[in-house]
Amino acid sequence: MATTSDEFVRHLTRSHRVIVLGGLAVIAHGLSRATMDADIWLDPMDSPETWTNALAGACRSFPHVTMHGLPGWRKINEKEIPEVAEATGMVRLRGLNCPIDIFRRPNEYVEDAFEEVFNRATRNDDGTWLPDPLDLLQSKLDTGREKDRQDMLHLEGVVRARYIEALPTATAAEAAAMLDRFSEWQVLRAALANPDAAVRDLANEHLREFAQAGDPFSRAILDGREIPG
Repeated sequence: MATTSDEFVRHLTRSHRVIVLGGLAVIAHGLSRATMDADIWLDPMDSPETWTNALAGACRSFPHVTMHGLPGWRKINEKEIPEVAEATGMVRLRGLNCPIDIFRRPNEYVEDAFEEVFNRATRNDDGTWLPDPLDLLQSKLDTGREKDRQDMLHLEGVVRARYIEALPTATAAEAAAMLDRFSEWQVLRAALANPDAAVRDLANEHLREFAQAGDPFSRAILDGREIPG
């Protein structure tokens, strides 16, 4: 029986921080969909060489695993990992029950962002970490793939629901931090229900900016008109 990707990832998590990305992470955030591979962000550490040592060390414990890089998913050896990781941000592993794409620099991120994303993540039972839905959404921007567009719509819905629940009782500092990351008329309408005038003032400030940019829903809220639904 082939070694599973789960076994390999669990091996990595014994000594390294690993954030789950891609379809598996979206599924963990509640979307029912299939995925044919696993995507993880292995702590980029302080250099491509250090990262290579961590990845290569794990691969040595699974001798049937092969490493591949873009372009063309060509097979690579340990010495090529730093160059491939620097050029494309990731290495693909084959030889398990499904491929694993291991990132040092995911789409729309720089290596130094790992710490911030990690600090907002939640720990999974297998030792990996699940990113905040907004952080996961960022990794799917501008890919041009339909499945990523669907994932983004789902993640936006997750964030919207959390904000609508939290903003009516958030402190001014909490609301400012939240709206700095994600802001739209639905969540701003929820913020207007907060008894703290500072939160309501902040929501109105965002609504005025959106209205000036042409958003009819923000304009309707500011004018006190009902929005269907």
